[in-house]
Amino acid sequence: MQLIDSDEYWQSQRAAYFQELSSFGAMPETVVRRLVQEGRVVRLEAGEVLYTAGEPSHSFFIVLSGTVHSYMPRKDGGWALARCHQAGDDMGFVPMIALCERPASTIAEEESTVVEISSDQFLLLHEQDPDAFGLLLLNLVRGMARAIINMAGMLADLNAELHTTYPTALKREEGDETPSDSE
Repeated sequence: MQLIDSDEYWQSQRAAYFQELSSFGAMPETVVRRLVQEGRVVRLEAGEVLYTAGEPSHSFFIVLSGTVHSYMPRKDGGWALARCHQAGDDMGFVPMIALCERPASTIAEEESTVVEISSDQFLLLHEQDPDAFGLLLLNLVRGMARAIINMAGMLADLNAELHTTYPTALKREEGDETPSDSE
């Protein structure tokens, strides 16, 4: 994990690059620049751990480039891939808002760059520029909504796979009807 000079990174990517990232969409350039410059810009090599499950979550991250995966611990001691994060995606926003420990470990899949935004920085944005804060919050909530929709689709696929694999064990007593079919 290597800390990068945020001014140099900003200059090398240019403002338009950052505004194309979903977490920063429609935000004023000055605000995005301030978030990046006051945040902590980190470059990760493939396989490097950004944070681990159980750590305090006093910040969240936005992927600026690369791919980062989050893995949830399983009860059997293994790990399950929970989410693949691409440029523009946030990581750790939900546990920071929920005031809980990080539920997952996050590891760079390939060389990646992220910016860390602390809860103090997030609060300061709210106090200093409520309109920009509202846009950032809307962008983060949109990302969260997309993740929930994606997870719901994955659960539906897993349910269908279970029904295919164990058709008799999962049938309802009345037959293979859905709740809406039997009402």
